[in-house]
Amino acid sequence: MEKNLSKQLIRNKIKKHCKGLIRIFTDDYTIYSDLNSHKQVKEHQIINHSHRKYAEGENHVNNAENRHSLLRPFLNMFRGVSKKNLNTYIKFFQLTFNNGIKWLEKALPTIIKI
Repeated sequence: MEKNLSKQLIRNKIKKHCKGLIRIFTDDYTIYSDLNSHKQVKEHQIINHSHRKYAEGENHVNNAENRHSLLRPFLNMFRGVSKKNLNTYIKFFQLTFNNGIKWLEKALPTIIKI
C-alpha cells in the first residue's frame, strides 16, 4: 500500500521490478500517462474506465480490484485493523495469496530466525 502515488513512483517500480522491455496494461489514471517514454516500456495499453470501458479483447486491468475483493473478507476476520498496522496485514495477505497452502513453509525460515 503506497502512501504517495505519483508518476515517479510508477517509473521507479518499473525500474526496480521489471527486467528488459515490458508491455504494460493500465487504466486511465493520470499517474500512468506518458509511460511510453520510459525506456523499458515497449508497449503501453490503456483501458479507459472513464469511458465505461473495462476490457478490450483479452486485456483488462482488474487484478487490483480482484485482490481487493478478497482482501476485505480477510481483514474482516480481525474485526478491525488500525491504519498503523494495515500494511503488515496486507503483506501477510499477500504472502498467503501468492503462496497458497505452502505459505507457512515459505515463511518458516524467516520466523525461526527471529
